[in-house]
Amino acid sequence: MEVVYYFDKDLGYSPVKKYLEIYSKSDDTLEMGWHRKQKILITIEEKFKYISQQCDGRPRPPIACPLREYSFFEIKQSKDENTLIRILYFCKDDKMVLLYAFEKPSNYDDKKIKKDIDKNYKIAKKYKEKFNNNPKNYEKY
Repeated sequence: MEVVYYFDKDLGYSPVKKYLEIYSKSDDTLEMGWHRKQKILITIEEKFKYISQQCDGRPRPPIACPLREYSFFEIKQSKDENTLIRILYFCKDDKMVLLYAFEKPSNYDDKKIKKDIDKNYKIAKKYKEKFNNNPKNYEKY
């Protein structure tokens, strides 16, 4: 299974690729060291590889989980002790399509945070619909 980035023509970029770029830069855009950023990026890439090659795109807990109300899956990666990175994807034909990425607190019980997370899921849902309408809207991983 090939891993690809969903490419949004309206935005002019791939949302997941743009998100992951912050981990490949050597400047101090994040409050963490270069080695920590590289470790996160490598771990995420290994998760993509494992799911696409060993699981044929199907989610394998704890690496990836299905989302009950949505028809896509979620890969989780710890950024630090307080923040979790979520990368949303789905499978179409022979492609594992990376739709959207965002961060959330590791633990929360706040309605505003839940609302923000749901907003991010809806963005990913919109991207999935756009991709299904035009399956050529992708960029190689």
